[in-house]
Order: sequence, then C-alpha cells, then structure tokens
Amino acid sequence: MQWAFLVLGLLAAMAEMHTGTIYLAGVAAAALLTAGSGFWLPGNWLIFVFVVLCAAVTILVMLTRRRRMLGQKLVDFDIGQTVSVRDVSHPDNRLIVTYRGTIWEATMEDGAAVAPGDNAVIVRKTDKLLHLVRPPIPGEP
Repeated sequence: MQWAFLVLGLLAAMAEMHTGTIYLAGVAAAALLTAGSGFWLPGNWLIFVFVVLCAAVTILVMLTRRRRMLGQKLVDFDIGQTVSVRDVSHPDNRLIVTYRGTIWEATMEDGAAVAPGDNAVIVRKTDKLLHLVRPPIPGEP
C-alpha cells in the first residue's frame, strides 16, 4: 500500500512542476510522508495518515494566507480619478457627481467651492461617499 502513495506523491510532484501552483505540492508532500510512514504503520492506517496530512496542509495554507492578507490593504484604483460635479447641495455641503457613468454623493475635502460642470479629483472614499479636492492647475506647484 505504501508504494501506491509513493507513486501518487511522485506523480503529484511532477504535475506540480508543470502547473506552478502550491496545491499539488501539498498533496505530493502528504503522499510522500505517508509512503515513508508505511515502513512503521500497517496498510490500513496509511489512508488515515494521508487524509490527516492533507487536512493539515490545507489548514496551514488557509491560516498562512489569511494572516498574510490581514496585513495588506487593497489598492483603490478610484483614488486620483477625475469626477464631474452635477449639482451642489448648500445646506449640508454635499455634491452630486458623475464618475464612470454613475451618480455619486461627494464632499469637498478642502472645503473649496465648486459649481456644476467643474471637475474634481477623488482623494478617498468612505462607504458610498467620495471625498474630493480641486484638480491641480498645470504650472502651479
């Protein structure tokens, strides 16, 4: 029975070299460790060992990826893009702007006065609200 896991491990390792993913490497490692443990364990236990090792590798990969993703912030590609002001609401200083063909609510981050038809630049987003500044004028520092 251990020879079947040896063959499975070698086939998974060779397939891994062609795919470039990490998943088959985990299966190959689990199969090769199971084949190695076949010298000490009876054949009935090898399937159990293989399943436990595959589960352990899966959990390890999940925890590693989750920990890595917690430390990273996703890049917001909307920051720095230009919007067009459609309307200005004076009481709460909210703007109605058009961005990518969609109407958004916005506010001016620097408190600058804008009129309908003006352009502004997105500096950040909070929920569904865009925070804008006036676009830089070419030639000014």
